[in-house]
Amino acid sequence: MDAASDDQSQRSVPGSSRREVNSRFTTAETQTATDWTGRKAVLLVNQCCTLIPPEDLELVVKCCYLITSLVTRQSVVIDGRTLTVAVLWCLQALQGKNTDADILVALDALLRANSKHDMTKHRKPKTQPALLKTRKTEKWDDDTGGYTPVSATICAEEGYSGLSGGVKTSDSDFSDTEGGNLAKLSVMAGRVRQAALSLFLHAVKLTDKTVMFSYWTSFVPENPLSGKHNLISCILKETSNRGRMVALNALLVLLSSSKLFLAQAEKGENLPFTPFSVILGMTIGELHKCLNLALGERSIPVLVMVLKCLAALVQATPYHRLAPGLVTKVVRNVKPFVYHKDFTVQVTALVVLGCVLASEPLIPETKDAFIKHATREKRTKKVVSDRSDDSFDFAEFSSDEDDVAKDEIPWLLERCLFNLGVSCGRVEVVENTIPTPVKLEYLQLISVTSRNHFEEFLAPHLRLVTQALDTSLCSKHADVQLHAGRAVEFMGQAMNRCLGNDIDKVLSVNRCLPFWQTLLNGSLTALLQNEQHHLLRAVGCDCLGSIGPDAFEGLPRDKQILCVTLLFSCSHDKESGVRGAAVRALGIFVLYASLREDPGFVVDTAETIVRVLQDENFTSRVKCSWALGNLSDALVLNKLVAVEVKQHLIYTIICRSNQHLIEEFPESMILKLLKMTNNASHDSDKIKTNTVRALGNILQLIERDLLKETQFKEAVAEGINILVKICTSGSNMKVRWNCCYAIGNAMKNPFLFQMTDDWQEKVFNALSDLVMNFRNFKVRINAAVALACPKKREFYRQFYQPIWISLVRGLETSQNMEDFNEYKHRDNLIEQICLTLGHLITLLTKDDLLPLKDSIHSDHLSVQMRKVWERLLPERSTVLFDARTYVSSLTNSSDLNAEQKDILQFLADILRHQF
Repeated sequence: MDAASDDQSQRSVPGSSRREVNSRFTTAETQTATDWTGRKAVLLVNQCCTLIPPEDLELVVKCCYLITSLVTRQSVVIDGRTLTVAVLWCLQALQGKNTDADILVALDALLRANSKHDMTKHRKPKTQPALLKTRKTEKWDDDTGGYTPVSATICAEEGYSGLSGGVKTSDSDFSDTEGGNLAKLSVMAGRVRQAALSLFLHAVKLTDKTVMFSYWTSFVPENPLSGKHNLISCILKETSNRGRMVALNALLVLLSSSKLFLAQAEKGENLPFTPFSVILGMTIGELHKCLNLALGERSIPVLVMVLKCLAALVQATPYHRLAPGLVTKVVRNVKPFVYHKDFTVQVTALVVLGCVLASEPLIPETKDAFIKHATREKRTKKVVSDRSDDSFDFAEFSSDEDDVAKDEIPWLLERCLFNLGVSCGRVEVVENTIPTPVKLEYLQLISVTSRNHFEEFLAPHLRLVTQALDTSLCSKHADVQLHAGRAVEFMGQAMNRCLGNDIDKVLSVNRCLPFWQTLLNGSLTALLQNEQHHLLRAVGCDCLGSIGPDAFEGLPRDKQILCVTLLFSCSHDKESGVRGAAVRALGIFVLYASLREDPGFVVDTAETIVRVLQDENFTSRVKCSWALGNLSDALVLNKLVAVEVKQHLIYTIICRSNQHLIEEFPESMILKLLKMTNNASHDSDKIKTNTVRALGNILQLIERDLLKETQFKEAVAEGINILVKICTSGSNMKVRWNCCYAIGNAMKNPFLFQMTDDWQEKVFNALSDLVMNFRNFKVRINAAVALACPKKREFYRQFYQPIWISLVRGLETSQNMEDFNEYKHRDNLIEQICLTLGHLITLLTKDDLLPLKDSIHSDHLSVQMRKVWERLLPERSTVLFDARTYVSSLTNSSDLNAEQKDILQFLADILRHQF
């Protein structure tokens, strides 16, 4: 302490003041005899620090030892200019290569033991009230993933004693005894460890993740005997809260950047050597043990950080490749914190459980860990909430070992429903005060569970879940309403998947209808009409879009009309996000059978799409382009149904009804859609992906009479040119293979081949080039599909033989891969080329045989065709059977010469397959 502090302590403590006065009188009597010795010592220090260069290690060490001895043992007071010179000299010595501790000891003696100076006046320790005030100003920093105080200055000066759990220390807390020196050394060592961990954290953030992962085993050991210098030791054995926080933060960043590499981890049994993937699996197991042990943390902020790291570890762990048991231990150890009195701990624990439920691929262990049922009369189990000796939190839950399946509802779902206002014993609202973040996380948990575990967890208790979501949609908090709407959307998607599953009928339409009827009776309708928050209206539109065809057809007529009316109303909303969500939902509705057969609804939907497709908002245009693709699919489906019914002369009334539907759709709207689609195809790739699909379908709708009109003819020619340009240029592969597929759909329209414009040359040449040499195999597959779409020989015109040759050439080049990722598509490419060749064989004429002789005798053709015969499913091999039948019939023709018969015989041998 400085002089001011000494005077203050003397005034406040009378006994100490008398002893200090007597001591000073004694010192004054001897001061005269020793004063000249002190001045000589100060002069000696001044001369040494002036003459000895800081780079001379040997002399520097001796001088530092001299300074320490004079100050600490002989009580020589060094102040004024000499003190400044000595301190600067020590600092210069530290800047060089000198790493001897004597320099630090001398500097410590000059600044600490040599108390008569004001160099460290600003380093005064804070009083206890200041410490308490500092504790109250601490907050959680979500951006950095760590728990950091508000003031960086406080953070820099803060220290922690070994076992105090965060009590700050200063020099005044220690005496000059040996125990005090050890305590000082412990605090200094703790600060050094914190600085080292902070440095490591910044190194992890700034270093490339590939480089950092090469040192993975240095940071995370594969077994407890691998050494103590690693992150696990820091997390479990570091004495200060801040040190553990920094270590956990570093682990969190390391796990987040290593997910791609940790996915290769696996277990190893009875292997002659240990692969690196097995080592990764061992390190992941050690991390699970470490973090499970760290859940005994007393500090709430550190405990929250442990749970965050555990959530990141669960996301990065491939449980299906590792030994079972890891998931069970995580769930069992995290379960008590769901009942913790601190809501921050509850939320983070729920995040961990949500990550476990979202883990893919699914493993049976996950279901077994959560399906444990809570008893009606729960045992009261004591849970240490803040990890202190005098404060406990009592939560009602049963341990995994004591769970009895008296109640059919899983413990996590029961807790979820209770916090959302539903009692599991009876369907009634429970009056409770649950923090909003906890409710949001439980709603998020319902959304996650509906994706992978709907049949096991939610479907058997759909009535209770409906009540919880209906209550949440009526909440006064907009955040709760928003997350509840998202949960409703995910629930709708999950129910559609269950209803579409023909194998396991775990859910019927009759059980789904009460879910939607309850929500449409008030809460969901109010969400769509909320005037204060446009996000809620957009989420409401998404909820309607997830109803699904089966549930929608089962709803009463008034509810169907209500849904359609609300969506058309939202499509005129002033907010672009609401308009985009509404038109997307209309794009889903237009594929429902009852609405697809309604001419008025189809026309209104088309007009809405045309209007929103010109929106200034990019996201709205993307959603609208997707709806345009669905609308075109619906129009094509209506046409195909009408043609099929008409061809078979079945159900004359239905036939007339569908034919009437096609006629009711106005020609002006088809032209408007065609022109709008052409214009939208010049937009960004995200919009092109959908518009080219719609363009191919609309071109398929054009009838012979429409092609006689100039406007239609020009629009059709422009659309074909756009498709050719897009499929042959651009870096987005999805756009290009969608474009090839769209060209194939357009060529299904026989009336397009009657146009005088020679568009076939551009289309066939583009597709032939793609199927021969393009680097992306999915584009080549769709190009081969498109080449098989014309149904008559005259449609190919003079391009039949070049197309055949390009397909055979495509078989040869299918073995050439610039990107090894294309290997998984190679077999599909070969199959599709062979199927397209089979289609061309069914259109073969005798005049084509001699020009195609060399390509027919290609070794690649015979080899690949036989392989395709062996692995092709029977339902896909119909075209090859038809080709073999056609070749056999063509061989029996009487006007063939010997060479032509030999070629046909070779083709027959290729197409012959022994079953």
